[in-house]
Amino acid sequence: EEHRRAQKAGRGGIFAGYRLRIAHVVRDYGLTERSEAPEDSRALHG
Repeated sequence: EEHRRAQKAGRGGIFAGYRLRIAHVVRDYGLTERSEAPEDSRALHG
């Protein structure tokens, strides 16, 4: 009950524009961890 009241208050205030997306990761790489980077990118940048 208390949680639902807090949700209602938040939806009318700070979280009025809140959006949640659930997605599937296709690739995950960074500057040094390149194993999942596209082949042409690895060829050019390492």
